[in-house]
Amino acid sequence: MLKKIIPILIFLSFLPELKSQEAEQDSSRFRSMIFRIFSLDRIDPNDYERGYIFDRIFKRREFHDPINFIPLELRYGFGYNSGGGFLGLGNMRSSWMSYETDDVSSFDGGNLSSRLGHQLDIDILKTNLAYYWFGNSWLDMHSGINLRYSSLLIPSSTPSDWSTIKDSWQLNSKFNARMFELGWSQSLILQWLDSWFTTYRYTYGLALSQFYAKESSPYGYGPSQSITVGGRYIIDRKMANRFSVGLDFKFTSTSISKIKDSKDLTPIKSFNIQTAGIYATASVFFGGQQTKGDLGKSYYYTKDYILAKRYLNEFIDENPNHASIKSAIKLSVESDRKIPYQIMRQGMSFDERGMVVRAIEKYIRAKALADTLLADVIDDRVKEITYREIERAEKWLYAGESDTAIAHVKMATSWYPELSHHVDRFKVYNFMTKGEQLYKIGLYDRALKYFNAAQKINPMLDFEIATHKFRIASDLLVTADTLRDLNSLKFVIFALEETQRLTGSLSPANFKTLDLLKKKMLAQEEYKLRKEIDIRLKKDKINMSKKKPIYVGMMISEVESIMGKPLEVINDNNSRSNQLWIYEYQDKSKVILTFTNYKLIKIED
Repeated sequence: MLKKIIPILIFLSFLPELKSQEAEQDSSRFRSMIFRIFSLDRIDPNDYERGYIFDRIFKRREFHDPINFIPLELRYGFGYNSGGGFLGLGNMRSSWMSYETDDVSSFDGGNLSSRLGHQLDIDILKTNLAYYWFGNSWLDMHSGINLRYSSLLIPSSTPSDWSTIKDSWQLNSKFNARMFELGWSQSLILQWLDSWFTTYRYTYGLALSQFYAKESSPYGYGPSQSITVGGRYIIDRKMANRFSVGLDFKFTSTSISKIKDSKDLTPIKSFNIQTAGIYATASVFFGGQQTKGDLGKSYYYTKDYILAKRYLNEFIDENPNHASIKSAIKLSVESDRKIPYQIMRQGMSFDERGMVVRAIEKYIRAKALADTLLADVIDDRVKEITYREIERAEKWLYAGESDTAIAHVKMATSWYPELSHHVDRFKVYNFMTKGEQLYKIGLYDRALKYFNAAQKINPMLDFEIATHKFRIASDLLVTADTLRDLNSLKFVIFALEETQRLTGSLSPANFKTLDLLKKKMLAQEEYKLRKEIDIRLKKDKINMSKKKPIYVGMMISEVESIMGKPLEVINDNNSRSNQLWIYEYQDKSKVILTFTNYKLIKIED
């Protein structure tokens, strides 16, 4: 798809330039291909990767650690027994309670204040069974035990005419609907943000009711179920055992279908109570923390693919069995593919601000990671920048700042090695320029060094270098009688001999000059040699003067420690007690020492 789009983008990018050809031709107005294809103007810092909104809503915590255990969840609040009308605030329906006989007047449960009650609800040992049994980490569903207690705050009295039908049916008994329940709790947690989550719960169990306030009998039992929806705020997200508080809306339905009334105190045969209320909730739980996978995905959707890949790879290594591992691998691969584009855009940003070195660093790094198509585009931009910097260095070179120019062109061609031949070009120009300057002020020997250095880099300069050497030789011939420098003499002799070799002969004057210069050079070499010998002898003499003198009567070991080992040792009849030592120095002088019984008895020069 990208291969089809790029030619179109290139064509469209040229249209504005075609229209502006009549305007001022300023090179700063034209951008290279990389800016035509990948425009920075389209980048919004708040822009996100495709699918960001969907992920935030439905998959925000796709890689989070599961909430694996909730040891305690406590609810306490207030509710009312619902009847008819809006939100159940009207009178109780006549069908909510059944009686032993039909001639008993119905009990309406009292007014609304008499139907208000409080409730304590506790869930314990809620465990993420799917996580422990199947390794599923994508769903926080918990199973546990539910305990519940509830009663009415201001219970109303039962109808007074009940006692007229049967004497044992007590007058003015208080119906408080006290409940004790043991059940099974199943809940689901959905968390979109790190600081809060929503919970959805269903319970089912067996309820026991002592529905008269002052009597333990009668009592009844039956099934009970509830539905709860609520929200939680996490108090400290960094702790391993975390705490949450919140509010729940709960609807409970309890059907007391079995009544035990051994004393026959009530005509009530069964009743069904539905209660709605709001409850304050607190819980402690383990797990649910954000992982490196969540962090990596957030970087991916904010288009920081480098950090996204780093955190996603760490998550994959640390959680190989996570339920969403395939999604993490997919995001990691996609991040890896998009990293070159991110780095390239960073380079383009530096490029536009004139920060060339940092831009090149980004371009080269992006090129190393990019596919062939993108690498070619980056390569063209790097080549363009390198040419621009070479031209900039040439201005310095021609202005006499050769060292700065050469250093800059070396740096520039290191970005694009195919242009490294410009370094040699700069060096040759530098050597030739300095050689000509030295020639003009008469420093021929130093000028020759620069000319030879230039010729060594570029052998194609042989003719031009030979021309300079001939000019130097011609100037030296004029002052041949006054030449004293040995290197200059050698160069003039070489130039004359080379001319003789190429032409086959020399003019009588030049031949005479050549012979004269050879004699002068020989004399110079002999003088130089004698001077070096004199310096060496003087040095030896100074060293000898610094040594401790020897005298008659010294032992062999003492003499050797001062004079060193002799050139030659002569023994008398293989006896080491009588010896003759001979020392010879560079000036051919000799010193002869005679030892008898290991003692020095004579010193001869």
